[in-house]
Amino acid sequence: MTTASTILNRLKDETAPMHEQIEENEYATAIMNNHLTMDQYKAYLVKFYGFIKPVEERFTAVEQSAGSALTDPSRNKTAWLEHDLIGLGLDRASLDTLPQCDTLPDLSTRAKAFGCLYVLEGSTLGGQMITKKLSQYLPIDPAENGRYFNSYGADTRERWQGFRQELLAEADSADKEAQMIEAARETFVLLDRWITDTLPPAH
Repeated sequence: MTTASTILNRLKDETAPMHEQIEENEYATAIMNNHLTMDQYKAYLVKFYGFIKPVEERFTAVEQSAGSALTDPSRNKTAWLEHDLIGLGLDRASLDTLPQCDTLPDLSTRAKAFGCLYVLEGSTLGGQMITKKLSQYLPIDPAENGRYFNSYGADTRERWQGFRQELLAEADSADKEAQMIEAARETFVLLDRWITDTLPPAH
């Protein structure tokens, strides 16, 4: 079996423990239990913003090719989070003062960057379920303050398939496969650590 045909299965299997761990944080648990408040929702988005913004900035240092998933503006999750946080009462000046994570995954190669993006793009699949769940008990609307979790909306599966194809094309050696897995695991661990650490509240 070729590297390309196994990498997606390996990524899923070898990041499973980290994936399960991150889904046990207090915010994710509250969402599933219908207990998340709007203040907690905003704090959760602030956490994601503090991690994703510097990560996406590093993607641009790795990849400058037009059309790459690493720098495709339509995949920019920082912009989604800014949209939501502004919808929740923050202004542009406030966004600039939010804490940003300085312990980020190693994105020194394209393969590692794709391993990290595997985590971020994969989260758009779960985001559809989260959007549906939150809308049952909180005033969250993708057009106003729920863009991040709603991600690509009805196009989410199609966009995921497109990303998968680009990742498969990149995984053309055992070394690149190993780099992807290492970066994906590291991304889950560092994001979980960032989410569970105490941050100042959003203003």
